[in-house]
Amino acid sequence: MSEALPQALPKVILYTKAGCHLCDEARDILDEIASEVEFLLDEVDIRSDMALFEAYRYRIPVVVRDETILAEGRIEYEALASAFGV
Repeated sequence: MSEALPQALPKVILYTKAGCHLCDEARDILDEIASEVEFLLDEVDIRSDMALFEAYRYRIPVVVRDETILAEGRIEYEALASAFGV
């Protein structure tokens, strides 16, 4: 009889920048979802990298899980929670 290997937690990235109220709201939503589903969250300020800034500057906040964009812009709790299976 073999034991099941622990599954790696999903990696979630929140692309954001300081002063972005939509980013603050997205972080609050992710905090709520984290009470139901475990994941690793990395918050990345797009101003730290010019390529990220160019890619996301008009789209933030952007929530990515395991390299798949789940939501961006004005994020609603129900839609993001559904993407996490909550």
